[in-house]
Amino acid sequence: MFGNVKKLLERLALALLWAAVMCLTGCGDVRDIKVTSVEIENISLNGFRGANVDLAVGVDNPAFHVELSDIEGSLKLSGKVLGRMAMDPFVLHARSTEIYHLKTVVSIEQGVTLRELVALTDMQTLNSCTVDVSVRATLKNGVSKVLRFNDIPMTQLL
Repeated sequence: MFGNVKKLLERLALALLWAAVMCLTGCGDVRDIKVTSVEIENISLNGFRGANVDLAVGVDNPAFHVELSDIEGSLKLSGKVLGRMAMDPFVLHARSTEIYHLKTVVSIEQGVTLRELVALTDMQTLNSCTVDVSVRATLKNGVSKVLRFNDIPMTQLL
């Protein structure tokens, strides 16, 4: 069971990171930024409805310096929000390939049943989910913009 939960958290973290990077794809060279790996380093439960997750995320950034903050996402199944995820801010260093160590908080919405959560371990059910993402991107010169994308199919992110 824990192996399935770990896989699910890895998939959700990867989806959130992909979505954050996808939010930037309208900006020239940013299209070339790639998430190369996601690994869970540590999980600590935060009550019955949440967890703190430490991630090691590989990113290849051939583009410019970008600060990502206010990174939030939600996972929805048939329009119902099942859970939310928030990630600490971090900087994508210009023209680099690095492993970033990121802290993420995952919480399960009130009213979500154990059955709904277990169903997410099935790839077909997970693929029918959608993700909402919000991220603030700030360039080195201080120009900043909040980017929001709703109802991104999970199949685009995994």
